Amino acid sequence: MISKSDYMMFLRHPAWLWLKKNDPKKLPPVDENTQAMFDTGHQFEPYAESLFPEGATLGFSDYDEYLSLPERTQDAINRGEQVLFQPCFEWQEFTCICDIVSFVGDKEVDLYEIKASTSAKTEHEFDLAFQTAVLEGSGLRVRNIYVIHVNNQYVRSGPIEADKITHIKDITKKVRAKGELTVKYMPMALEVAKQPKMPNPNPYLAKLGSKQEWLKVYENIVPTEKQVWPEDTEPVINHAEIKQFLGELKYPLYFLDYETMSGLLPYFDGHRPYQQVPFQYSLHVLQSPEAELEWKEYLHRENSDPSRQLTERLIEDIGTEGSVIVWYEGFEKARNSELGEMLTEYKEAMEAINERVVDLMIPFKQKWYDDPRFNGSASIKQVLPVLCPELSYKDLGIQEGGSAQRLWMEAILDDKRTNQKEQIMSDLIEYCKLDTLAMVEIYKCLKSLS
Repeated sequence: MISKSDYMMFLRHPAWLWLKKNDPKKLPPVDENTQAMFDTGHQFEPYAESLFPEGATLGFSDYDEYLSLPERTQDAINRGEQVLFQPCFEWQEFTCICDIVSFVGDKEVDLYEIKASTSAKTEHEFDLAFQTAVLEGSGLRVRNIYVIHVNNQYVRSGPIEADKITHIKDITKKVRAKGELTVKYMPMALEVAKQPKMPNPNPYLAKLGSKQEWLKVYENIVPTEKQVWPEDTEPVINHAEIKQFLGELKYPLYFLDYETMSGLLPYFDGHRPYQQVPFQYSLHVLQSPEAELEWKEYLHRENSDPSRQLTERLIEDIGTEGSVIVWYEGFEKARNSELGEMLTEYKEAMEAINERVVDLMIPFKQKWYDDPRFNGSASIKQVLPVLCPELSYKDLGIQEGGSAQRLWMEAILDDKRTNQKEQIMSDLIEYCKLDTLAMVEIYKCLKSLS
């Protein structure tokens, strides 16, 4: 049978559905960062369900319960339950488990989908159009269709309030507009699942913003050889622009990078859903062109809001003069502004820091320094191996920001990694330190050119 998750997989890429049904070993396992994201989404469901206190929970915890879910759903309907959580409906060769179904009349229902996103998206419309087709095919009438999503403007103050952290969006018209396409696509999905040969897996056929995610699957299907560049590969350099860019920097130079916590459910008062709140920074300092490189850092180690202690230490460490150098200024400047909003006594100081920020990515984004080995990207992870191959993240215990965030939150806020805590703290320091050291070395490379 084709479930709603199967159907959505088909819409993202037909080859994805075929693999799931016919060759699932080629699908990469879910990594820890992705699993943590799924877990966060599940944490949101009880807050959405609490909006319906009369709801009866069905669902399943093992395979036998899954198999009995359609029968248990019908039993609940026969008992006269008005609101069902995780009921299952079947029609022909299609099946769906709905998040919330509310009976509003004789065989007439309102349909609710719970999503951990901060808005209703196009993919949700396709998801709910599939559910609507199954429900109406099985003999129900669907009146109104809603998405219950996260209200990211909610600011926690005390216990989390379900009616404030949630937002209900009526998307009935948009879902109904997908009706004809859904009737067309459902049998196509079924046909793809049954066919003997995998559809064309070309990544350019990926839809609904799934290309990057599909590429991870595609690499399992069609392993790509590491590109070897000719020895005479050379960058294209605009010396004049780089010289002018560097000439506007003012000493001391402060190379700054944050690591941040973020969760759907705010951990502390004053925080919003999904807000990126710094818990760590690394700061390399060049007082003058001839000075030795200095290094300062802060890492929050307590299960408490890191905002105040980090902000106070940063203001002390970063002074009031000199350029503050970051990579992708939008991120660090947004964090500084948010810290200033949360701690109003430091608002002026944080905005003053923002006025000093210079984005070291600019020469690469503007193609003043362009190298085919960057693979068309201005990411520091692409630029660093080309300009400074002696520096590498490969030997570090933590190698990217998603893992840094997850491991700190698990070790400090969730108390999940007691035996690993000190090692995680050490790995975090080394990872964040390399981020700012990388900027220092890239700066030196640019300086040597000008």
